[in-house]
Amino acid sequence: MKKNHDHHLESEMEQGQVPVLAGIPVIKQLRRLSAILCLIAVAATTSGYSADEYDVVVYGGTPGGITASISAAREGASVILLEQTRHVGGLTTSGLNRDECNHLDRPTLGGLCEQFLEEAVKRSDGRWTEGSSRTWQSGIAEQVFIEMLKEAGVEVRYEQLLDEIEKDGTRITELRVQGGESYQAKVFIDATYEGDLMAKAGVSYAIGRESADQYGESIAGVRYLDDKVAISPFDDDGNLLFGVMPGDPPEAGSASEVPICYNVRLNITTNEANRVPIEKPDSYDAMQHELLARVLEAGLLKNLTSIIGIYPMGDSDKRELNNRQFSIVSMSIPGAQTPWAEASFEEREVIHQKYRDYTHGMLWFLKTDPRVPEPIRDEMAPYGFCKDEWADNDHWPYYLYIRAARRMQGEIILTEADVIEDVDKEDVIHVGSHFIDCHHAARYVSDSGHIINEGRIWKVGTRFDIPYRAITPKVGECSNLLVPVCASASHVAFCTIRLEPTWMQMGEAAGIAAVMAGKSGKSVQEVDVKSLQARLLELGIPLEHPEGPMAYEKKHGKPRTFAPDDVVKEFFASADKNGDGMASKAEWDAARPTWEWLFDHMDKDKNGQLDRAEYKAFQDYKKENTDWRKKLESK
Repeated sequence: MKKNHDHHLESEMEQGQVPVLAGIPVIKQLRRLSAILCLIAVAATTSGYSADEYDVVVYGGTPGGITASISAAREGASVILLEQTRHVGGLTTSGLNRDECNHLDRPTLGGLCEQFLEEAVKRSDGRWTEGSSRTWQSGIAEQVFIEMLKEAGVEVRYEQLLDEIEKDGTRITELRVQGGESYQAKVFIDATYEGDLMAKAGVSYAIGRESADQYGESIAGVRYLDDKVAISPFDDDGNLLFGVMPGDPPEAGSASEVPICYNVRLNITTNEANRVPIEKPDSYDAMQHELLARVLEAGLLKNLTSIIGIYPMGDSDKRELNNRQFSIVSMSIPGAQTPWAEASFEEREVIHQKYRDYTHGMLWFLKTDPRVPEPIRDEMAPYGFCKDEWADNDHWPYYLYIRAARRMQGEIILTEADVIEDVDKEDVIHVGSHFIDCHHAARYVSDSGHIINEGRIWKVGTRFDIPYRAITPKVGECSNLLVPVCASASHVAFCTIRLEPTWMQMGEAAGIAAVMAGKSGKSVQEVDVKSLQARLLELGIPLEHPEGPMAYEKKHGKPRTFAPDDVVKEFFASADKNGDGMASKAEWDAARPTWEWLFDHMDKDKNGQLDRAEYKAFQDYKKENTDWRKKLESK
């Protein structure tokens, strides 16, 4: 019947009679119909009909994604690596230029991670000292990664931004990216810093920081480790200064949506032949640095390295810049990191640019502003951007330093207990060891009208097992996805996992496991872990805890967790519930319920508040008097 109707239309058109339907000539309707049919045809080619098929698809060209891709290819799988930017390597090629072994036990590393490190450090004339960090240069690191991927036969595609996925039950069947390309695989690996594929697949995850109560973690949630700072956070009109978050300081130990801070991890140099001058940025706003100016004028920061972490890079004239964990004001923007995990790619680009503008402005401010003490301006003066780094991006790193975004909630959720006490796991795939390391996450106005930073953790690490279950989703959520970067852990546990060498080890294990699952036709949760472990051992990846002290302890001795007043800081981090920098009688009783009688002995000014100086004086008294309790009780 349709055929006759079409024939009738064709006859009318041949006779020059153009019928009209709903006021529109049929010839235009046919053109529209033709366009619609073309769109349908395109949609069909991107929804599985002509999707590129592989054994393993890895989404995210971070170091963990690179090792996952190479290890899967080495096991005989066809592999494609999909990277969101124009460059592979994540932070390892975007300004993070050290293996962190000054706080991580080097003998726990092996496999592809060590292969990369040896080559990148050698070519970079980097430092190679037992017990300290090994260093490399970003551009050289990228070239080493590219060579390793090519040698393994891994296909890499760039500017691949995830759009949608298709699932059949608990299995991902297809991954589509913006622009219409589509990929099918037996197993998928999410190696992004954000866990975008994991989220699209309907896998459970967490963002921010859990409360201390949720998993019974002593150092979880909101933390006031450092005292309030006597600097006004308001401008002349009474508005909050840039970098100070609105709202009252949350209660210590409570949950927070604000994750660990982000920043640009930049390289600068003093080598004139390789130096690009740091000019005044078009976006410069001196008020973005008003808080830093006030801190400097108060004499609270004495030199450039008290503001910014400036790390040597082997024998080169380059320096690696980082947010300084212990600084009052540094390279992070408290609160700006909060929306990143759930933001669109376009929204993330806006956030990234905000950090870049702030960082560029800070360097210009430190170099030129008369409110900066002259010795600090003199320190900053010789530095410029590196001409030979990120030349296609105005010498700025490709990636923002995303310390943590989404964290999977998988078959097991590692917590503080798993990285400090219950450290042995039967299904171990890597031995972790880094410090529990969290920079300041937030900054608020204290009740006294001063600022207080919040969130910092700096606790010496132990060796602990990272189990295979930490990279597998729950069985009922997804059965062919592995997540080696946004692994299943609480905020506290993630703070010791979130290191590139650790992620590289976990990525290598994920690549092998993906091939095992694909070949067997079983879910990733059903992989034979004993066989996986045997293969890891064959490849030189340690699964046993090394004996004796950490490698960095052999060189430097056991590090201190904090400054000499670490006991004081740790007490106030948990006891100071309202962030006012003091512990009231009620807060003391809640934190030390069996020592209620002691408060009056410490509260020397009898104002009902215990400040840090008073608590430190008590700690000093204890050291000087071994019978301190008897003396105090007798008064």
